[in-house]
Amino acid sequence: MPVIYYLESRANKKGEHPIRLSAIVKGARIQSTTGFSISDEVWDKDKMRIKPHQTNSKKQTSAFINRYLSGIEGAVLEFENTCRVRPSVDKLKEIINTYNPDATPEDVDFDENGEPIDTTPKRPSAIQYFDEFRREQSISNQWTSGTMECWAAFRKHLLAVAKGNSFDFFNDDGINAFVRYLRVHAKMEEKTVQKHYLNLRWFLNWAIRKGYAANREIGLVQPKFKVIEKPVIFLTKDELMKVYRYEIPANGTKVKLHNYEGDEYEKVVHDATALAKTRDMFCFCAFTSLRYSDMAALKRTDISGDYIYVTTQKTNDRLPINLNSFAKEILDKYKDCRFPNGTALPVISNQKMNDYLKDICELCEINDPITRVCFRAGQREETTQAKYELIGTHAGRRTFICFALSSGIPPQVVMKWTGHCDYKAMKPYIDIAEKVKAEQMAIFENGLKGLIVASREKS
Repeated sequence: MPVIYYLESRANKKGEHPIRLSAIVKGARIQSTTGFSISDEVWDKDKMRIKPHQTNSKKQTSAFINRYLSGIEGAVLEFENTCRVRPSVDKLKEIINTYNPDATPEDVDFDENGEPIDTTPKRPSAIQYFDEFRREQSISNQWTSGTMECWAAFRKHLLAVAKGNSFDFFNDDGINAFVRYLRVHAKMEEKTVQKHYLNLRWFLNWAIRKGYAANREIGLVQPKFKVIEKPVIFLTKDELMKVYRYEIPANGTKVKLHNYEGDEYEKVVHDATALAKTRDMFCFCAFTSLRYSDMAALKRTDISGDYIYVTTQKTNDRLPINLNSFAKEILDKYKDCRFPNGTALPVISNQKMNDYLKDICELCEINDPITRVCFRAGQREETTQAKYELIGTHAGRRTFICFALSSGIPPQVVMKWTGHCDYKAMKPYIDIAEKVKAEQMAIFENGLKGLIVASREKS
């Protein structure tokens, strides 16, 4: 964070400590007072804020002071994001004094025409509070870089709608405006719109708990969403083994393939080495339940006998995972190779791996048609694609889970392997497993009927 708040060690005559700040932007640093004082007992060092429901000797409430601290913080953050060069100390002072409620005449600056610049404290906007929310939640919930990127995208949408408005904006009309913007202007799928709406509610409820917004200021509207769950994309056992054993043709080879409608076409193989590495990395995920991030971070030192020990990137859980013969075969293939950072497997970017993976599955003719239905901007959209077009790196983990559950392994055991903490996340996979079991039972039953008919014919 570019702004740090702290209390002076010396108390004033009223036994209160001035709240000071230290700000660093592009290497430029300024230390200044905020104009507020508070007793040491009500100061939260970790959050750098005054504890709720407190008042200082000037009858200034904690909610009032904390709002201004967030305002300064938000202003500095916004300036940091737009500043391209090292700013002057005077410029930083100007940014800070804009939000100083106790500015004195000596603090007043003048513009080029000699007119005084209005430094009257302004009520911080919702977007400024959002920066505090994002900082606080990222620390307490240990957000990954991917999660931070998602919230950065949310901030852009929030700024586009709310602009510089306070929380008063987010009444029923404001919330509906935000949802309408996501649907019409951003052209998001309904499920994505729903996720952003829930993120907004999270932010607004946080603001209420902090005392930054009153309950009456927050809209209670709950828009209706037409959400259709997308099918879980995974490989069947036969498809996985087909990929695992597939021999990548040499570069320049023309391979004859068929689409799901039966039409024949040719595909030229490019970068066979990258395809082979992608095949192995994907299959390793499918044999161990690892996410791409955990597979990419796996080091040789994490391998011990028949186990790998993984601290997951997403949840920071320490998981011991059994190595089956297929996973061992892949590790053995690369045991004499040396990769950067001591990783156990060759690693390419997630995006590149997704592209290569689609090529491999296309070469293996994993091309069953899959129809997906969604709502976008109030309109129903239906698309049909070949299965290989929908395969991504996470399909490896899904494949492991679906195969394990359909094989009869109890969900609680699978959850220990995968690091899932509740059944809610596992339910889609459990439903798939039940469907697979029913299909297998039907095959078994048909086989029995065939045997009975054959025995009757012989008799």
